[in-house]
Amino acid sequence: MIRFFTILLLSGLFCTQLFSQEVVTGLMSNPVIKKQISGEISQQPDKDRDIITPRPIQLPFFDDFHQEGIFPDTARWTDREVFVNADFPFRSANVGAATFDAIDDKGNLYSNASTFPFIGDRLTSKPIRLDSIFSPAPKALTVSDSIYLSFYYQPQGRGNAPEEWDSLVLQFGTHSGDSVLAHVDSVTVAASNYLSGPNDTIYPLDTIFSPTYCDSNKYIIADRFYGFDDMITLPCRNVYTPKIEWFTAWSSKGMRLDTFYAKYNRYSRQVMIPITDSVRYFKKYFYFRFFNYASLATTNVPSWRSNVDQWNVDYIYLNAGRSPGDTTYRDICFVEKAPTVLKHYHSMPYSQYRNDPTNELRDSLRLYISNLYDEGFNTDYGYHVTEPDGPFTFYHDGGGCNLPPFYSFGYQKCDETCGASRACPEADFIYPLGFGEDSAVFQVRHIINGFTASDTIGDTITLSQEFYNYFAYDDGTPEAGYGINSQTGMVAYRFQLNQADTLRAIRMYFNRTENNANDQYFDLAVWRDNNGEPGELLYREYDLKPKFSSSLYQIQTYYLEEPVPINNVFYIGWMQFTDDNLNVGMDMYNDASDHLYYNVLGYWQKTSYSGALIMRPVIGGPFDPSGVPDNPDPVLTLSAFPNPSRDGHFHIRLNGAPDAKTASFTLHVSDLYGREVMNLPFRRTVDASGLPRGMYILLLRNNETSEAYTTKILLTH
Repeated sequence: MIRFFTILLLSGLFCTQLFSQEVVTGLMSNPVIKKQISGEISQQPDKDRDIITPRPIQLPFFDDFHQEGIFPDTARWTDREVFVNADFPFRSANVGAATFDAIDDKGNLYSNASTFPFIGDRLTSKPIRLDSIFSPAPKALTVSDSIYLSFYYQPQGRGNAPEEWDSLVLQFGTHSGDSVLAHVDSVTVAASNYLSGPNDTIYPLDTIFSPTYCDSNKYIIADRFYGFDDMITLPCRNVYTPKIEWFTAWSSKGMRLDTFYAKYNRYSRQVMIPITDSVRYFKKYFYFRFFNYASLATTNVPSWRSNVDQWNVDYIYLNAGRSPGDTTYRDICFVEKAPTVLKHYHSMPYSQYRNDPTNELRDSLRLYISNLYDEGFNTDYGYHVTEPDGPFTFYHDGGGCNLPPFYSFGYQKCDETCGASRACPEADFIYPLGFGEDSAVFQVRHIINGFTASDTIGDTITLSQEFYNYFAYDDGTPEAGYGINSQTGMVAYRFQLNQADTLRAIRMYFNRTENNANDQYFDLAVWRDNNGEPGELLYREYDLKPKFSSSLYQIQTYYLEEPVPINNVFYIGWMQFTDDNLNVGMDMYNDASDHLYYNVLGYWQKTSYSGALIMRPVIGGPFDPSGVPDNPDPVLTLSAFPNPSRDGHFHIRLNGAPDAKTASFTLHVSDLYGREVMNLPFRRTVDASGLPRGMYILLLRNNETSEAYTTKILLTH
């Protein structure tokens, strides 16, 4: 085929002062979002139009973010930068809220993030018809129809408090009459259209022009080999969307949550905003959006700089026929996640639970239930415990009870007979012991409903109680990161057995930090107990590095070279050799601070922070590492760094896999034409300074399993 030559341009929460000993930070990336987008396929827009005008939706507009997904509902919203979750909000209007912070829709810190305020997340509505309503009968809207937008908001939640110069902003928008480029549409065509025959090939760096029916000058630079039967996706035409002119309607400056509560006597405050400018807003296409200003910590230590300045927005409602006093809703709801029934852990090995079940279960639970209406409701509550893959079932009947309005009474209280039966229900059951089984999963589903058939209101929250082969104080969600800033420091995490066992592995979650600054060596350690603090060192594994994941539930596993017998109380942790914060994931929803110790001055101290470190001991008999059941199979990827390499030297890492026996791997280096230029046994540091400048393909092959992993490296020496 014709070869075209072109020039390939490459482009590349909490924070303490430098003298502090412990560090808790926000997250550099959002692993839940990363997992979600990795499996999505972008939808192609309508190719028959150059300008796309979205179909407007009709009033009323409502979203309480009580949903399964982590992105805003596309039936209401046009973007997906906020994180929909129940972990960051602290007693919001109901379970689930939209969290605004300093990371983008791909889970990474915004590229323009700095110590000066920058715009973080946006949440933009679809266009809304504010010119007319159609039920119960069509009519034009006027100012007399009394249109209000209301929402709840809170700063910080369980995240990092926005500073006074940070803010949350609400804007209204309408079409300006101009249009802007929305995206470049694409088309998928057969590679055979560009080839002379079945034996011809498109090579990397070839220029491939789009079909003639697309806009002119649309092309791509091939990044791999394409054969006669392959399909190629090419840019096709520019697609425009109407330009929106925005006007600020409301804003709030940043503050700590405790300051917010002292000011408003609420953890989550409702705002009512009338829409009265009929000339500007009462149109077929009306929009509103929220966005936040954020600013990174001023410290120059990159390993401390990560996600900051959270805001939570909830219960957004836009409709006509409202008033300034329309601040209540015919709704009853839970406002926090379903709690674990275990007394000491969020999850634990089935064998350890079975050895002392009555001591491992709580006597009662704590639920937060709210009535958002201005009248009391007679409600019915109960919880179901089921075994999805087994016969066990249990039902706790909490009975009926009156639930007074939240604005005058607060959450349902435990200090009365019927209120205690649902706000603090008894845990009057025991999970089955499952003799002969090594794992189990149970679901605990809490349900509250209106007492009569005519009361269709209600809410449900569910906990998945897991018994596998590990202990966990955490729920797997890292709202922050933890570390110490001492090059001779140590961190230890206490666990207690019900019977003697064997430690096989340690699982940890590391947050990404600015420029991967926490990619530092550390030693993994296990200690015996010494009168309530770490004592004799039982195990030490040298020169490990953090392993990073793209998914919330891909907690990385460090398999011990030798099994460690353990008895009663033991500690797992690390020793470090730099001042950098390793930034281990910290669950701020659960608190295991009584079990976390650090040593930077030659003696052990308890942590001064609340939270649960995402660090888990794996115990029991020998097991297949690929069969650890609390996580899906990891996605294995090969990476090289620094990339580009300016001196021909680079390091390689296989992400998402346990430490492998390096003797079973070989590294192959090829140029873009497929010619092998290097072949050597596996090594973490590669000297390719003898190769000419250019792009190369790295292939790491497992000679025992024939599995192969590839990536690219650019040499610029």
